[in-house]
Amino acid sequence: MSTPAASPLFDRVLAGAGPGARLLDVGCGVGRLLADAAAAGLAVTGVDVERRLLAAAERAVPGADLRVADAHELPFDGGTFDVVTLVQVLEHLTNPVLALREAGRVCVADGRVRATVWGTPDECDAAVIGAALAPLTGAAPAPPQNNPGPDRSGVGAPALTDPARLTQLAGLAGLTVREIAVVRVPVVHEDPDDLVAGVLASGPGRHAARAAGPGAVREALLGALEPFRDGDAYRLVDTVRVLDAAPPPR
Repeated sequence: MSTPAASPLFDRVLAGAGPGARLLDVGCGVGRLLADAAAAGLAVTGVDVERRLLAAAERAVPGADLRVADAHELPFDGGTFDVVTLVQVLEHLTNPVLALREAGRVCVADGRVRATVWGTPDECDAAVIGAALAPLTGAAPAPPQNNPGPDRSGVGAPALTDPARLTQLAGLAGLTVREIAVVRVPVVHEDPDDLVAGVLASGPGRHAARAAGPGAVREALLGALEPFRDGDAYRLVDTVRVLDAAPPPR
């Protein structure tokens, strides 16, 4: 599920970037991080491969520099930005090392490259959603995790969530890791309709709805997430790791 714009994750990703700092958000989507950054006085630029998402970002941040571009080949000169962010992007890329190298290239020498990845399924309540959808699509269950919790067997842990793996990728990209922070991100769905609508708007939700129908998706979700219900609302907390790295020296 998408992280709300006002979140401890965005606070951590933008930490230390003051008014006037030049931000590039790679894979900016609908512009939530860009809107937060612009409100804080940063000069914002965003790229994404989806024109539809960029149109939504334009509505969120009118006048921002938004471009269709691939994370593996950014259309900017070296040393253009003070902060380069990749929020929940690396796991979707064919070559995350190349994307991190490009982020470091377009970042100033004393700037910041910040990339985020999900925690393991056992660290993320939202993993229950994937576990609930998996039987509807015939997905094979993932190996069990080390830490017990709600049934999350339908989602496997992305390799990138391992801090050692993140550090290795950053090093291969020529970056120097300052820190890999852990941020706990609350996500609240106001009622069952809000929960189901959000899932159906996601790629896995659409896939499950095509395979089994929206009604089956709703039934599976509400049953699996009953332990997270608080009145009409559903309250989940997810873990995100934030890679904070310095670009290569020049």
